Amino acid sequence: MWPTTAQIIIFSGEASALAAAATAVASAAQGQPTLLASLTPTHDCATLLGAPLAPQPASLAPQFDLWTFQPLADLSATWNELRARISLPGPPIAGDDLPLLPGLELFLAVYRLAGHAQRGYQLICVDAGPPDGLLRALAVPDTFRWLMRQLFGLDRGPGQSSESLARAALPANLLPFEQIGQMQEARVRFEQLRDAALDPTRVRARLVIRPDQAGLRAATLYAPALTLFGLNLDALIAGPLLPVVSDGHELATPVLEQATVVAAVAARWPNLPLLRLPFHATPHGPAPLVTIGKGLLHPPAPLPPPIGIGSQTDPFISLLLPGVAREDLTVSVSGDELIVSLGPYRRHLLLPAALRGAPIRAVREGDRLTIRRR
Repeated sequence: MWPTTAQIIIFSGEASALAAAATAVASAAQGQPTLLASLTPTHDCATLLGAPLAPQPASLAPQFDLWTFQPLADLSATWNELRARISLPGPPIAGDDLPLLPGLELFLAVYRLAGHAQRGYQLICVDAGPPDGLLRALAVPDTFRWLMRQLFGLDRGPGQSSESLARAALPANLLPFEQIGQMQEARVRFEQLRDAALDPTRVRARLVIRPDQAGLRAATLYAPALTLFGLNLDALIAGPLLPVVSDGHELATPVLEQATVVAAVAARWPNLPLLRLPFHATPHGPAPLVTIGKGLLHPPAPLPPPIGIGSQTDPFISLLLPGVAREDLTVSVSGDELIVSLGPYRRHLLLPAALRGAPIRAVREGDRLTIRRR
C-alpha cells in the first residue's frame, strides 16, 4: 500500500506534536522529502509551525510539507466515492449526514495517507495525539470482527463455519446474500487498513513520555499496549524536559523528579533507545525546530514483528510487551480466541488451529510473552 521508500513514524503522547514536528523539520533539513501529518482534532502541529490548516499537503519549507487531516470532510468524500462504486442497500444517504464513529478517523487517515505517500516522501511523521485514542482506534477491527461473529456467525476468514453459525444471535441465512458479502467485505477492509497502518517493514511508533511520576505510570501501560495492538515501538522520547538548574532554584524539585523519571524509563526499557525532547516555546515556524529535531533523528533498524505466529509443527503466539507490569496483564481463552487484557485495554487474537481446544501455557521471557501447548 505504501511506496517502498516511505518510512512512517507514528508519534503518540502528550507532546507528540512537538516531537513529530521537530523530527520532520530536521529530516527535511537533511534533504529528505518529508511529510508531517497531523491526525489530532486541534492540529497542534500547525500551531507550533505558525501555519494554516492544510487539507492537502502544503509546502512550508524546502522538502517539508504539512497535512492536517479533516475527518468529517474525508468521511463525506470517502462515502461518496464508495456509493459511486458500489450499489448500497437502503435509501440514499449523503456523506455530510454520516456520524463519525469512534476510531474511524484512523482508518480514514490511513486511506488518505496512502495516496499522499505516492508523492515521493522518504519520511512521513504522524502526530497521532494521546495513546488512548490511537489504541481504541486500533481495536476497531477486532471489535467489528467479534460483533460479526456473535451476531451473524461470520468468521475471520472467508465463508462461515458451522460452529460460528450455531452460536450466532441472528441467523445469517435470514439476510440477503449480497448484504452478507458486503459485511464480510467491510470487515476484511477494516483489517487490511489496520495492517497497512501497522506494516512492520516501514511503520514505527514512538511514545512521548511526560517526565513525571504520572507520565511514567502511563507509559507502563501505553508502551506494551501499542505493541499488543501491532505497532512496532522503536524508541521512547522523554519530554518536554526542563533545563538543569542550580539547587535552591524554584524549579529544582520538578527538575529532580524529571531526572529520576528519565533514569527509571532507561532502566525499565533497556532495549529501547531513549531520546530527549527539550522544553521549547512555541516556535511559530520550522527553522527553530531543526536543532531539537536533530536529537530525535534515529535511523530505522530492522525490527521483528511485535506479534509472532508459529508454524504447524511448532504452533505458538509470541507477544512483545515491553516493560509490562505483571499486575496489569491477564490472559485467557474463549473458544478459538486468545484474550489479552492490559489495564483498560483488551485484544482478541485468533489462536492458531493447532492450539485450539488444546491445553496451553503462557511463558514470559524478558519482554516476550509466548503461548504454547502445555
